[in-house]
Amino acid sequence: MHSILKAMGKINRFLSKLFLNELFIMIIVILNGIVIFMQCYYTSQDISFQRLAHLDSFFTILFVIEAFVKIKSLTFREYWIDKWNRCDFVITVITALSLIQYIFPNQFTETIGVISAIRTLRVLKLIRLMRFIPNLSSVVSSLRLAVKTSWVIIFAFIIIIFIISIVTCTIFRNIAPEYFANPFDSMYNTFRIFTVEGWYEIPNAITGGESSAVAMTLVRLYFSVILFFGGIIGMGLITSILVDAMAADNNDEVLRQINSLKDEIEKLSRKLDEKTEKDE
Repeated sequence: MHSILKAMGKINRFLSKLFLNELFIMIIVILNGIVIFMQCYYTSQDISFQRLAHLDSFFTILFVIEAFVKIKSLTFREYWIDKWNRCDFVITVITALSLIQYIFPNQFTETIGVISAIRTLRVLKLIRLMRFIPNLSSVVSSLRLAVKTSWVIIFAFIIIIFIISIVTCTIFRNIAPEYFANPFDSMYNTFRIFTVEGWYEIPNAITGGESSAVAMTLVRLYFSVILFFGGIIGMGLITSILVDAMAADNNDEVLRQINSLKDEIEKLSRKLDEKTEKDE
């Protein structure tokens, strides 16, 4: 009995050391990503797909073990405080539901089919790679501040897209229904033009029929104006505002450090002056 407890203690220490190692977890996530990537080359009826699915389930079991090990070593409350741990736990619970098909392989076929569909969410496990990106929290914080400080410009830009989409839908709904059949399609294709995607294909598709030279010129002029003011100026303005806001956040930190350094220099200067006065 003592030998069994001793062996279990060794196993427990080994698992704790292994699953609390961030490098080991990162390797597991990368290998799991490769497996998920390779599965896309096969259909669900292929033997290779089934083998990769079993391997993916094995990785899911490893993530479940990791969650248990971390909770045991930290307590659930301390574990749940960390945002990344919360994200990992939710993803692990969702993807672990697919393991039920191994417990009931020939029963509850409809339920198992639904649970098997959850396997498509296994790609969420790749989000865990984000936690290994250096200074990610600082970047996200800067981006959040940039969006917060420039939300008025972004909101105004959305309103402009909405207005242009309605106008474009009204004009070209019957001429080019594949692009502007309804306001939603019109908004999507207007945004495509703003991003310089399809800015010449859409006008050419509209003027591809038996259009007069004047109508063709007006159509191309209309979409050129949309591209210039919405895509080149509008998107460029929003990008520059976001970048400036993110840079301003970093500049504020630099200024705080400079001010702190100035305070330290002033303290040292006062001490030197006091010492000089005493010596005199």
